[in-house]
Amino acid sequence: TIYNAIVLSNLEITERHNHTYISSYVPIGRDATVSWDGPDFKFKNNQKYPIKIVVSYSNSKLYAKVLGTNVDGIRVEFTSTRTATTGYNTKYETDSELPEGTEQVKSKGSNGAKAISYRKVYDKNGKLISNTKEANSSYKGHDEIIVRGTKKVETPATPTKPTTPTTPSEPS
Repeated sequence: TIYNAIVLSNLEITERHNHTYISSYVPIGRDATVSWDGPDFKFKNNQKYPIKIVVSYSNSKLYAKVLGTNVDGIRVEFTSTRTATTGYNTKYETDSELPEGTEQVKSKGSNGAKAISYRKVYDKNGKLISNTKEANSSYKGHDEIIVRGTKKVETPATPTKPTTPTTPSEPS
């Protein structure tokens, strides 16, 4: 959320990493992740004036905005496009409680993807000043897990049809 606010404010991104999996809260390619002792998100105020970042939470939504001075009257558009889809893998597990020969989906798989994002900057009259690639993003899919049963199921013996004793027929 802050990443989008920073890009839309036309500030310089110095470090950004996408999430491992596709995020649901922003369009593909417009996410950034941070983690303790791991990937980070960093930016630089490359404008002439100070900025203030205001973040709030309301109705189960996080809002972020950057307050500053836009002396040039520029406007930024942040777009992204999915460029590829990568299929998910299927993995199998065994379950000794599930009857042999049966399968159940334990967790459904989801595809991974690649995306590219662009920052388009317009002047105060709406004329496109620049259209630059912001980032390439690559996301993993979630493996589909299928459980296969290994429990031996005894099949009951097929009952034989009782036969009626026959007596030899007498010659006529």
